[in-house]
Amino acid sequence: MENKTSAINIQIDSNVKKDATMVLTDLGLSMSSAINLFLKQVIKKNGLPFEVTNVVENKKILDVVCGLIMKDGKCLIARRNKEDHLKGKWEFPGGRRQGLEDEKKTLERAFTELFKIKTNINDYLTHSICEYPGHIVDLKIYECDYISGEFDLSIHSEYKWVNIEELLDYDLCDADVILSKFLIKKALEESRK
Repeated sequence: MENKTSAINIQIDSNVKKDATMVLTDLGLSMSSAINLFLKQVIKKNGLPFEVTNVVENKKILDVVCGLIMKDGKCLIARRNKEDHLKGKWEFPGGRRQGLEDEKKTLERAFTELFKIKTNINDYLTHSICEYPGHIVDLKIYECDYISGEFDLSIHSEYKWVNIEELLDYDLCDADVILSKFLIKKALEESRK
């Protein structure tokens, strides 16, 4: 069986590399073996293999879920109307999770109550973590199929159906920029198959 390998080029602080190499050597691991082990755990956990916590004092982590809502090959984005530092920015529609609410239930509630649309909520795709003034947002995105309804503009000033490849042409919220880069890369990979 052929063993296929691929190179990764990463930039890392030289002191971190030196200190990590010493620890790994004591454990009998090379840097390459440790990175390989880490990446296998990322795949196994479908996320980071450790808890990411808010180490910045006085910053609350907001657990937010959004949808990649597709219709006729285009995805839905909306421009924020709310009076805050993100006013005028574009985002994927969604809502904040309440307590231990199931993420899909959060989306169902947000789409029905806030946006007045019906969707099929499908698979989890990925998430992004971004620091904003006063809080940190952990934004998860799910694939969704549009069913019916007109998007309600009560908390947004406008909405658009756009091609995934065009997402970065819009002034997106930082967390949505990270998600968009993932989605564009995924769409390009799928188009090559």
